[in-house]
Amino acid sequence: MNIPRRAIGPLGIALVVFFVLPLLVPATVRLLRPADQAEELGEVEASAIYQGEDGSLRMLRVMKHSTTQDDVFVLLDNDLQARQLLGQPQRIVLPRAQLRQPARLRSEANGQLSLLLNDRHWWLRQPAQTAFEPMDAALRQRFAAELGTGVSRYAFGEQREPGLLEVTSNTGDRYALYWASGELYPWAERLQRWQQRPWAQYPQTVSRIDYADFDTDVAQYGLPTMLLQFAQKVRPGEFERWPRLSVHSSADQQVRAAPRLYQPVSDGFVVSRQALRDAGITQIAAVAQVPVQFSGEVLARNADRVLMRYDETPTTAAEVVLQIVDARSLQLVWHKSSREMPQLLLDGAQLAAQAWPGGFYLTTSANLPALVIDNAGQTLYDFQPQKRLPSPGED
Repeated sequence: MNIPRRAIGPLGIALVVFFVLPLLVPATVRLLRPADQAEELGEVEASAIYQGEDGSLRMLRVMKHSTTQDDVFVLLDNDLQARQLLGQPQRIVLPRAQLRQPARLRSEANGQLSLLLNDRHWWLRQPAQTAFEPMDAALRQRFAAELGTGVSRYAFGEQREPGLLEVTSNTGDRYALYWASGELYPWAERLQRWQQRPWAQYPQTVSRIDYADFDTDVAQYGLPTMLLQFAQKVRPGEFERWPRLSVHSSADQQVRAAPRLYQPVSDGFVVSRQALRDAGITQIAAVAQVPVQFSGEVLARNADRVLMRYDETPTTAAEVVLQIVDARSLQLVWHKSSREMPQLLLDGAQLAAQAWPGGFYLTTSANLPALVIDNAGQTLYDFQPQKRLPSPGED
């Protein structure tokens, strides 16, 4: 029996939680755990890849276990090639949260690592440091007028808003924080402030590639997406935001009624000129080398490559496909179906990725480490070489 992948998500997640995770988590921990490590570690809550000053590839993992009163986080730093622990683990003890909130770890563009614990505490590690420092007090001091009463909740922004930290004060006010640029805005103003930037005064442009959704009268199949290349204005030191554009058919009624409001991106398809102005985009076109794909999404990007995923077909149960595109030539470098990658549980659902200069780090269901690949798509480290389990409905 064939069951569409979107419909089997809850069943697949239950399968992983009850049958697969008890086997995978201990195996993943043992892979990099020192033999004489006596402290209880618990489960992998979050992880990230980074390069050391000597160029070595390293992994930071956040482990968590709880007592009746405390949540105990143990931060393990490993050299992946030598498979050895770097220094002593950092141990952070916090009052036990009433509701379970997984630790969240983010690699910042400037080499910093940001860590959210129980969604109530923010820690930051500088590139040259070996330990995280608590940032709550520094944040209250820097923005005393808005956050002097303290913070009740933190959350990372979406992938399209790198560097964004959502902050809710103890008075219930919600803010958009960009720590690197020193900016704090009321949450409701962040989009308007970005759209009203004086783009014409910005001295630089950067080239980007990203998916756009189809918003047309004639698109009747699946969730099609088109890969676009565009130039966007930037000002050094200012926070970035990557727009999600919509593609319209030139045959749409609204386009035919006011064609001058739209700019062509390929034969038969256009985008709103106002959307381009709001985002500081000066040039735009479709990436001809990549055809229309379904549910396309950029997972991560570094200076040389962009890692993307898409659905193989619009409606039937099928595998997720990963692909790497050269950021400059826009040529397809590598692609592979999740069927060929047994490390990606649930057919690649809940897949996430983090970029590092030489490639990408993939995590699968429940934030489990899966693979480290280089910019050519070659596997450098495989954290889950176990046999792939069949999905519900497969024979």
